[in-house]
Amino acid sequence: MNKQAITLVEVLVSVMLISVVIVSLLQIKENNLHFLEKSKDTIKYNSYIAMVSLDNDKNIRNKNIYLDEEIKFKDDDIRKEFKNIKIKVKDEELEPIEFSTDEYTLQINIKQTSLSMENKTQKSFFRFSLLE
Repeated sequence: MNKQAITLVEVLVSVMLISVVIVSLLQIKENNLHFLEKSKDTIKYNSYIAMVSLDNDKNIRNKNIYLDEEIKFKDDDIRKEFKNIKIKVKDEELEPIEFSTDEYTLQINIKQTSLSMENKTQKSFFRFSLLE
């Protein structure tokens, strides 16, 4: 028997396979868009933290910083966005490290600054000072 036409079962199987492939591709696209948006937010939060991390205040700080108070902009839209951003700053002095030889003594003081934004991101910075 010579078969020249496509049967209904073959058509249904091919449509089902194409549907599965299309749904998979749409899901992959949605996941990529989600990760891209999350990445953009992380970059934005890290830049906010970087803005206040450059403060070379010698005192130990344990306080909340609002970006609109720390950084002054004339643009109203930026000020409105910064008004709601709170960054918790915590400084602490760590145990100093001391190196001694017959000729000299070197002491390294370490200060750790932790900056965090309300469960969004957290960064720690270390500052070192050398004393002879």
